[in-house]
Amino acid sequence: MEKPKISVFIPIYKESFMLKDLLKSLTLEEYEPKEIIVVVDEPTEKTRRLAEEIKNVRFIFNGHRLGKVNALNEAVKKSDGEILLFLDGDVKIGENCEGFLKTLVKEMVDTDLLEIKKKIIRENFLTKVIYYDYLSSNVVSWLFSKGLKKSLGLNGSAFAIKRKTFMELGGFRNVVAEDLDLATRSFLKNFRFKYSKKLEVFVKTPSRWKQVYRQRKRWGIGGAQWIKEYYRDLAKTALRFPKFLLPAIPIIFPSLILFLLCSLIPDALIYKSIMVFILFAAVKIGFLLHPFFLSVVTIALVKNLVASLLSFVVFASLFYVFARKLGYSFNPLEFLVFYFIFSPFWLSIVVTSIIRVVIQKGEVKLSDWKF
Repeated sequence: MEKPKISVFIPIYKESFMLKDLLKSLTLEEYEPKEIIVVVDEPTEKTRRLAEEIKNVRFIFNGHRLGKVNALNEAVKKSDGEILLFLDGDVKIGENCEGFLKTLVKEMVDTDLLEIKKKIIRENFLTKVIYYDYLSSNVVSWLFSKGLKKSLGLNGSAFAIKRKTFMELGGFRNVVAEDLDLATRSFLKNFRFKYSKKLEVFVKTPSRWKQVYRQRKRWGIGGAQWIKEYYRDLAKTALRFPKFLLPAIPIIFPSLILFLLCSLIPDALIYKSIMVFILFAAVKIGFLLHPFFLSVVTIALVKNLVASLLSFVVFASLFYVFARKLGYSFNPLEFLVFYFIFSPFWLSIVVTSIIRVVIQKGEVKLSDWKF
C-alpha cells in the first residue's frame, strides 16, 4: 500500500531561534514522501541564511506582513500532501518520539483531525506553573477524544488534519483563535477527532509575567469572540453532551469552582458548624472561644479557607491522576501556585475579554502578526 504524503507547515514571523533544531528533526526523519514548508512573514537576514543552510525544506518568504492565517492558507494551496501537519516555529519534537512522522501516519488512519500532546519547556518557576494550564487543555482534548471522537477545540501549536477535511472546512478563517475555530467547525460537521499520547512536542511559552499577560490577553479576546459566534452551538452541545462539556470548564478554569464555593456556601451553614465546634470544645477542653470568633468577618474567613482547602485537595488529586494517565509530571507546590494565582489570573482575563467583546460588539483590534 502506498504511503500517504505529509505536508508540514511551519509559520514564522521574522525569525525563530528554535526553527533550526525543529527542521533538523524533521529532515532527518526517514519517512517519505514528505514536504516541509516554512512560510515567513518579513524574514530577517538570519532566517534567509538558514534557508540556504537547510536542505530539502521549501521556504516561502513574504516581504510584507501577510498574516499567519493567510500565509498558511496560501501555503496549503502550494502543497500536495494528503496529511497536513501544522507546527509552530517555537516547538520541539519530543526526544522519545522516534519516527514522529511514521507514527503520525498511523495515528491518522482512524481520524480526520489529530491533536498532538503538548508540554511546556520548563525554563523557570513561572513556566513550571503554566505547565499545569497546558495539562488541563490536554486533559479536555483527551476526554473528548475518548468519549465523543470529536472536539470543540484544540491547541494549534501542533496538530494534523487530512487535506480533504481541511478543504471541506474551507481552511483557516481570519479570526484570532483560528485553531479553536477550525476545531469547532469540524465538530459541527461531525469530523472525527483524536488525541495522541504517542506523539509529543514541547512548546516554548513566555517566561515573564508581562509577556504572559500579552499572550493571554490575545487568547482571551480570541476565546471571547469564539463564544460570541458559537454560543448557540455551545449551548446545544452542553444540553446534548453535558457530561463532557460541563466538566471541561472547571478543568480548564479550576479557580471558577473555588469562586463558586466561596460565593454560594451559605454563611448560616458555617455559623452552625462553628457553634457545634465551640460546644464540643467547651465540653472536651473546658473553655469557650472568644466571642469575636463568631463575628461576620471571621465566619466569612473560615468559610473561604475551608472552601479553598477542600477545592484544592480535590483538584490536586484530580490533576495528579490525569498527569499520571497522560505522562505529565506533578509537583504539589507548583500546582498550588497554579491553582491560587495563575488560574484566577487567567480566568479574570477571559471574563474581562468577554465583557470587552460584548460592549464593543466584537470589534476588538489587536496588534498581532496574524492580521
